[in-house]
Amino acid sequence: MRRLNPDENVFRAPATSERLRRVAGGLTDGTTVYPVVDDIPRFVMAENYASDFGAQWNRFPTTQLDSHTGFPLSADRLNRCFRGELDQLRGKLVLEAGSGAGRFTEVLLAKGAILHSFDYSNAVEANARNNGQSDRLTLAQADIRQIPFAAGHYDYVLCLGVIQHTPSPEETIASLWRMVKPGGRLIIDHYRFRWRFMLPTPVGDAGTLYRWFILKLPAKRRWPVVRKIVDFWFPVHWRFRDSLFAQRVIRRFSPLRFYYPDLPFRDRETHYQWSLLDTHDSTTDYYKHLRSVEQIRAQLERLGAVDLQVDVGGNGVEAYAVKPEASRSVD
Repeated sequence: MRRLNPDENVFRAPATSERLRRVAGGLTDGTTVYPVVDDIPRFVMAENYASDFGAQWNRFPTTQLDSHTGFPLSADRLNRCFRGELDQLRGKLVLEAGSGAGRFTEVLLAKGAILHSFDYSNAVEANARNNGQSDRLTLAQADIRQIPFAAGHYDYVLCLGVIQHTPSPEETIASLWRMVKPGGRLIIDHYRFRWRFMLPTPVGDAGTLYRWFILKLPAKRRWPVVRKIVDFWFPVHWRFRDSLFAQRVIRRFSPLRFYYPDLPFRDRETHYQWSLLDTHDSTTDYYKHLRSVEQIRAQLERLGAVDLQVDVGGNGVEAYAVKPEASRSVD
């Protein structure tokens, strides 16, 4: 297998944007040494608020890959979010923020993108195993608020399933915007504000209560507890899988993410694996922000975005924005 990240000249010091040079054990700007572990530069501490996500994606490294499921679920989602421009990526420089195990990385590389990708967690190790064979992939473990690449260089900046899990969505969107070159595109999504997420079960969302309980547990106990919860509720959901009324009643008490019949899988085990993965995802996230369409639009307008398309879709709110050719800088 080829060496990952053969061109380390693309990396920058997160705080200063200074070029980095190789020294024993890592990359440095002359002040700080950033370790390189398994060919991946690490610009953050190994343990951080996204550690549960990192463990999750290393536990389920291929579950959501289109090449594994046999269905274009990731490709279809990207095509919708790119507003039909996904097939125009060949030779384009793309920044992927929050790659997880690489479900979107796989598709972007297949479309011919030159891809710089990072994640805050050690999920980058799963992504490296899945996609590290491509000579168009550059991969790092880094903070979305201090991105270790050159600002203002990217034709497309993509961030799906991530912003709501960062300390400040507005700060995160501004950081991503700085990476877009004039004339480039920013493509993001965010959980949507809905009153039911604010109300207690059985009126509101049962997952909120489960998440509160699970996050009180020591980190090493969360996965076993989530698995027990899924093993209890999944057979109930599955038994009544063809009854919409029953599912609505069950969801008043169950935190399970259950996708039958919305996803095309027909076997029980695949549905179980997706439920296990996404229930863990939704009950162990340290941050879970909600924003309305109007709030996302207002933030992008404040940054100076044009040709805005902000709609309800996917995980909540999906947005596509263009940076003007003569763009002003707003931090």
